[in-house]
Amino acid sequence: MFVPFTGIDNHNRNVTLGAAILGSETAETYSWLLRAIKNAYGYAPPVIVTDQDPAMKRAIADVWPESRHRLCMWHIMDKLTTKVWVSYGRVLFFFIFV
Repeated sequence: MFVPFTGIDNHNRNVTLGAAILGSETAETYSWLLRAIKNAYGYAPPVIVTDQDPAMKRAIADVWPESRHRLCMWHIMDKLTTKVWVSYGRVLFFFIFV
């Protein structure tokens, strides 16, 4: 599993801050990685954006409770097309549940 850490610099450009290759996608493995990043930079980031991995969600809550965890819109939209779009003939209907 490849895990990149990307930030935004003072010019609003993406910057790779670090990366890791993990052998498993468990909460313990993610927790170890998040602790290593926190030790390297001295603090946790104010916001972290991830996909909808429950193990990552648990690890962030345990190791970086002060960070705001947000979900990646690209991953949400990618799953949305497979789970919410309904085809009726040639017309596509889109349902949003609020």
